[in-house]
Amino acid sequence: MTTYMGAWYHATKYALEGFSDALRMEVKPFGIDVVLIEPGGIKTNWGIIAADNLKKTSQGTAYQEHALAAAERMRQLYSSDKLTNPEVIADTIVKSVINKRAKTRYFVGYGAKALVALHTILPTRAFDKIIQKLV
Repeated sequence: MTTYMGAWYHATKYALEGFSDALRMEVKPFGIDVVLIEPGGIKTNWGIIAADNLKKTSQGTAYQEHALAAAERMRQLYSSDKLTNPEVIADTIVKSVINKRAKTRYFVGYGAKALVALHTILPTRAFDKIIQKLV
């Protein structure tokens, strides 16, 4: 799924997802498994760095007002205690490696499962409105 003001970032993630899905089928005959770890919000410095870059790169553009508001919401979220500790993601990666019948996808971390479920059941425009308010 995508978040508001993250088109550049999410384009790379969708590319990785498509690559992984195709690769999983291509390498299956060789006994190789491809697994996607799809994390939600993780407690790292990434969100603050992204917010700072969004603020900096939007200065003087048509996006400035919206980008500044989104950057502030990102700062608040990444400064909160809501996000998942990175160790949870590391544990999921280890679990997927040692499990002989690993899932093809692991949704793990703050909001990952819930937001993917909402994205599946809500009309696209309704989901867009929710995401724009969150980030």
